[in-house]
Amino acid sequence: MSQSAMDAGAFAEMKELMGDAFNEVISMCLKSLPEQLAHVETAIKTQDADALFNVAHKMKSSCGSIGAFGLAEKIEAIELIGRDGSTNVSDQAYNELHDAATQVISILTAELGAEGA
Repeated sequence: MSQSAMDAGAFAEMKELMGDAFNEVISMCLKSLPEQLAHVETAIKTQDADALFNVAHKMKSSCGSIGAFGLAEKIEAIELIGRDGSTNVSDQAYNELHDAATQVISILTAELGAEGA
């Protein structure tokens, strides 16, 4: 069984280490994750394996920077498909990616809301 989308311990540790800059990282992730998810979907639909690999690779890196290791695991599986020159991503794999991304976006939104309160 895969891990949850966000590793709470890693998230808290990065927040502590980065201090005020962490909110900036969260804001960038909140902007980029939905865009990257849309690019993944477009690459699959247009059967563009290079684009799929590139956006998945970037998304995986973004996830690691905030402790979203479960989400990174899901996008890595899709990244490997693109690296192999394919866009044959199962509906289940895409849906799991989408669900994990939604979970991370919700956590990040809540974190920014808590910081602003």
